[in-house]
Amino acid sequence: MPKKCGFGFSCGSMMQSPGLQPKDCPNYYVCGAVFEYDADELIELVRVREQREETIRITRTQAAIMMLMSRGNPQSLEDFNIPDLISEIEELLESVKEQLNQFQNVYVVPESVEAHEYSVKRPSGPYFYNKLTAKEQLFEPAERSQKVKVIHLSHSDDPRNIEGRLGIERRNRLTQTRTRLREIKERLSEIEEFLDGV
Repeated sequence: MPKKCGFGFSCGSMMQSPGLQPKDCPNYYVCGAVFEYDADELIELVRVREQREETIRITRTQAAIMMLMSRGNPQSLEDFNIPDLISEIEELLESVKEQLNQFQNVYVVPESVEAHEYSVKRPSGPYFYNKLTAKEQLFEPAERSQKVKVIHLSHSDDPRNIEGRLGIERRNRLTQTRTRLREIKERLSEIEEFLDGV
């Protein structure tokens, strides 16, 4: 006579009747033949609750899940610290969004543009000036009707030069930020694909 049912429960826990012995279980013969059923084939069992019998229909797969959930010390997302990690990621993402606001309403140089210092010869000696240069005609002209490749920024201490060069620093930071965000997106996509169908 088996001590446990074919589903892996004790008879008492399976039937929710503490102390129920195998010989007294109304499903003794059904459970004994459980391995003759397919994993997803419905099996009718009798359960006694509050001195009333009720019929339940269950598959071996469903019973296996019930048994493991009740006896197998099931773990949750919290046990793996996953909700906390997701919250921390969400907080960091919100912080990054806030920090990116500093790039609104300030000058950011296009990706193909660089700053150069050049000298101009004068009778009193050379003067050094600065300019933004592009490979294509990107800039709005001061006088012409067509776009131009160069904007002159004047002396090194001129606000035009200072802001133009800050625009390059801002562009470089945004470029690196974009690269890192793409890497994060790729990793998250990998996790999503990894979890799909588990």
